[in-house]
Amino acid sequence: MRLNEKFLEDFKDYNFSQIKEEKIFLVGSITKAKDYFIKIESILQIIYKRIVSICSVDGLLNKDIFNTKEWKDLQQIALRKLHDQDAILVLDVDNYIGDQSKEEIKYFEEKLKRPIYYLSKLKES
Repeated sequence: MRLNEKFLEDFKDYNFSQIKEEKIFLVGSITKAKDYFIKIESILQIIYKRIVSICSVDGLLNKDIFNTKEWKDLQQIALRKLHDQDAILVLDVDNYIGDQSKEEIKYFEEKLKRPIYYLSKLKES
């Protein structure tokens, strides 16, 4: 079983049920939040029955291989993908939000005016 107790241990203090929207786009630093992308995608899809998207699986796994033009192209695709989303979840691991994530958040907030959730704010104290 993939979502066993050990898998879920790191996320036991997070209240993902606050996210009511169906289609969720994950935003965050690939270098700082790579494992979070993978695990939170499974948690939201399997436990909460949400449709979860990210910019690029290849980008998530192989960021260092992309050249600058390819990476900018992926960023433009991410902005286009946002149009199909009901909300975004910012994986602000260690309170870090990179420039590309900030661009996606700003676009989602100002142009699309849809809900934005932050992982840090889903944590219950």
